[in-house]
Amino acid sequence: MTWREALDRLEAHADRAEQLIRGHAAPDEPPWAPPTDLGPIPDEFVPRARQLLARQQRLMAAIPALLSDKHHQRRVADRVADATSTPAHPVYLDITA
Repeated sequence: MTWREALDRLEAHADRAEQLIRGHAAPDEPPWAPPTDLGPIPDEFVPRARQLLARQQRLMAAIPALLSDKHHQRRVADRVADATSTPAHPVYLDITA
């Protein structure tokens, strides 16, 4: 694996994370793992790596608000369901058993 391939993979994971946050994708791959056999990153890839780092940090910062919003939506949906549905009651009674 080269540094270019490693950064391509990291960028693809960031793309999928953004899609997940927008609700347009399902997780289908294991998390990105940094390569261990590449040595120091070449100077030519440092700007791209910094951009990806900033992008990942923005994604991580968005997660708590997203989870809070989803929790709030779930509570509202539960209250609406409780207010608009009736509990299930048995329709038949088996008296021969």
